[in-house]
Amino acid sequence: MEKRAFVITSGEPFPFFDLPGLPLGKLARKIVVSGEQPAHLTVYLGALAASLGLTVVVADGANTFDPYVIAKFARKEKIDPEALLKQIAVARAFTCHQLATLIRERLDPMISEDPATLVILLGPCNMFFDEDVPAEEAVLLFRKILAKIQVLSEKGVFFLMSQSMAGTNPRRLFLLREIKNFADAVLKLRTSAENLQVILDKPPLTIRKPWPVFEEFKSIH
Repeated sequence: MEKRAFVITSGEPFPFFDLPGLPLGKLARKIVVSGEQPAHLTVYLGALAASLGLTVVVADGANTFDPYVIAKFARKEKIDPEALLKQIAVARAFTCHQLATLIRERLDPMISEDPATLVILLGPCNMFFDEDVPAEEAVLLFRKILAKIQVLSEKGVFFLMSQSMAGTNPRRLFLLREIKNFADAVLKLRTSAENLQVILDKPPLTIRKPWPVFEEFKSIH
């Protein structure tokens, strides 16, 4: 597969993380994408990152990784879809304990500094809504995951976290608040019959002018 002409290292911003509305010189390393079908945009950005030469690791806690999104991106960019998919490591978790183990113990060997690493978490809250897991235990594990993400982000790892509101547990909505407070930026997708809009909930700002990455995503969505 033909790669782009440059490779991003941990000291350089992946284009999506240089967001409008952030303080001057501040780079978002932890972004939550929420709203309607946020996994599609998140996976698309993973394909973009892989095409730029980044190491891309996906931890899927919601069974929402869609390889067809990767294929659509590849066809648009005229690159080999199969080769691009092979550049993206995907691991699925089916319980909150598996997700915690994956993030806290198994990510480190997969992370590189050159090229930089993008970690995609699909549904980081989903498993913790399960009331078969006692609330106290779920909260403890969830906060341990956030602590690990913080450590890795300080070492230069980028995180994209896709969290849908579908299937949330009303008694554990505080987990959504925690992850949004934890993030450097929060993007909300809003769709209508005619339009697909992205809102920066954190910092609060509607992206009014054309945003190349998002416009390209809309063209294949």
